[in-house]
Amino acid sequence: MAGNSSNDGGTSRGGVAGTSGAAGTGVAGAAAGAGGAVAATELAATPVELVFGAVQQTQTAPQTIALKNSSAAAIALSSVTLDAAAAGTTAFELVSPPPAGAEVAPGGTTNVQVRFHPNGVALFKSSLVVATKDPALKLTLGLFGLGTKGLEGENEPFLKIVLDTLGYSVNVGGTGVLSTTTPRVGDEVAAQRFKAAAAATEIELIPVARYSPREPIPYGYYNASEVQVGVISDDQYQSLNPTTDAGSKRSFAAPAGDFGIFTTSMTHKTYTEDAKNAANETKHAVRTYPLKDRAGNPVSNAYLVCFEEAANGDYQDYVFTLTNVVPVAP
Repeated sequence: MAGNSSNDGGTSRGGVAGTSGAAGTGVAGAAAGAGGAVAATELAATPVELVFGAVQQTQTAPQTIALKNSSAAAIALSSVTLDAAAAGTTAFELVSPPPAGAEVAPGGTTNVQVRFHPNGVALFKSSLVVATKDPALKLTLGLFGLGTKGLEGENEPFLKIVLDTLGYSVNVGGTGVLSTTTPRVGDEVAAQRFKAAAAATEIELIPVARYSPREPIPYGYYNASEVQVGVISDDQYQSLNPTTDAGSKRSFAAPAGDFGIFTTSMTHKTYTEDAKNAANETKHAVRTYPLKDRAGNPVSNAYLVCFEEAANGDYQDYVFTLTNVVPVAP
């Protein structure tokens, strides 16, 4: 479901170097020395990729990648550019990049800013390429941007392209709207409730997308009672990697038994258990998928929990990553 305006600038997100599609490596070191030791010179980027979202023909605020020199010698940058060969490069823009020859001081950091201005409805991909005077020191960092048609209803992106932009290579069961009655589609697993994975003491629950009407959205877990973990902020109602209100937590102590996940809107609550959604428009209101990274590698004990607030089958009203858990068979 859609709201009536957008705060979908996206946020920078750390990834796994070398596994993020158009991204390459987030750390560059000099060639190995005798005995395989890596020379001290090293340049690292944080984060290793940027994720954006915006309505077509609009522009996001810049996001920042920090280049950290962890060595004892200055590193001279020969160029900081966008990948000219990537099809999506025209949708990204460098903001006042460091000039050729600029140095990153020993132990110092240089920031590079990028913004996104899509000219259509698509997933745009490119890379930020950081070259230095030393050919062995080169970084290639992924840039991913979701251009949407507009706001509200039919203008919203579908779940598949939302997850592709975020870097989760998952078969959700289709590229458009999904059935609200078919029990399982694509990679979906039966996961009405969960329990902590072996030896896990903390459960991580993080909102990664939200496309729903404007209002604050409390969320949390339940077993014998409901426990609120956080609130997706009111102004994040059309967003990738939405921010949360002050006091929200990224994790909670692992409950002793099994538990479910819930969200709360102004009209009703939605649960991972179909039986608890009996009074709602959609009974199978949550689809849960094993989490995979951008390269399609499974992430152990991690899932995408995708909520359908209404009944149109987009399942991107609220999307969370849930980590350190295993599903409980219904």
